[in-house]
Amino acid sequence: MSAESYNIIAYCCEHCAYAAADLAGGLRMQYPPSVKVVQLPCTGRLDVLSVLLAFEEGVDGVFAAG
Repeated sequence: MSAESYNIIAYCCEHCAYAAADLAGGLRMQYPPSVKVVQLPCTGRLDVLSVLLAFEEGVDGVFAAG
């Protein structure tokens, strides 16, 4: 299975990881289009039910970055 065939959701803290992802975009760095970034106020607000729902809907992986 190639990297583009995976479906990943990245839950990112708006103050840390999301800011880093935004900076990477400003520097024209790229990541696979199969990665969907979801901004959270804080990774501590990530609910386990959201993760389970993502898997239930067919996501291959979940990444939480703080």
